[in-house]
Amino acid sequence: MIKFFRKIQQNLLMENKTGKYLKYAIGEIVLVVIGILIALQINQWNENRKENNALKILTENLNSEFRKNLKELEIDLSRIKNKISASNTLLSYSGLKNVEVNNIIIDSLIYYAISNPTWNPSSYVLNDIKNSGKLSTLKNENLKLLLYDWDRLYEDILEWHTGLNTSSNYLVYFLIEKGSLVNVDHYNEKNEKGSKFNLENSDLLQEIRFENALDNSLYSAIELEKRYNNADVLLNKIIEISDSHIIIK
Repeated sequence: MIKFFRKIQQNLLMENKTGKYLKYAIGEIVLVVIGILIALQINQWNENRKENNALKILTENLNSEFRKNLKELEIDLSRIKNKISASNTLLSYSGLKNVEVNNIIIDSLIYYAISNPTWNPSSYVLNDIKNSGKLSTLKNENLKLLLYDWDRLYEDILEWHTGLNTSSNYLVYFLIEKGSLVNVDHYNEKNEKGSKFNLENSDLLQEIRFENALDNSLYSAIELEKRYNNADVLLNKIIEISDSHIIIK
């Protein structure tokens, strides 16, 4: 092709057709420029396609991570509801005189009252997006705001996790001092025989310190449940948007 164009150039010069040669030269330059632009456009299109494919995979991973977190959250929501329900029932018996209470039921209620949720959501993919600077390139502004909201909410959840663990640990320490953990474990089948000491955990219901510790633990559990419910709503929104959009340019 190049030899063909050069031959035309030589023929025009030999025939002294300068005007036609100039027009031809300009046309040739235009064709070269157009060819370069087309090549650049194709190259840019290929680069964009590669980037979009990579980011699509990243988006799918983000969606998968939040789905896993949501599934685990729903398990712990059930656990914390059991904790709150058991604590409220124990408090309803606290301080009552001359009331017959089944000790096995009390042991079961204490088991749930001292059991804490252990939700630890994964953040590997989200941290990768943030650390690589891709968070600022999200196409969907609503999703970007939701991810910022998630960061703030998770920090709040961690604080209430710490508070609940502290208050529940105090409840366990009191149980160790005044009651029988073996009987609680016996309910959960971790100990087949139960304690041989003449102790009944129902006696704890006459202890004001136990009542105070239980109430403090219950308060933290209720506050954490509120934040779990907020997380449930937020995670569902993030999943819904990431399902239907390519979120990163």
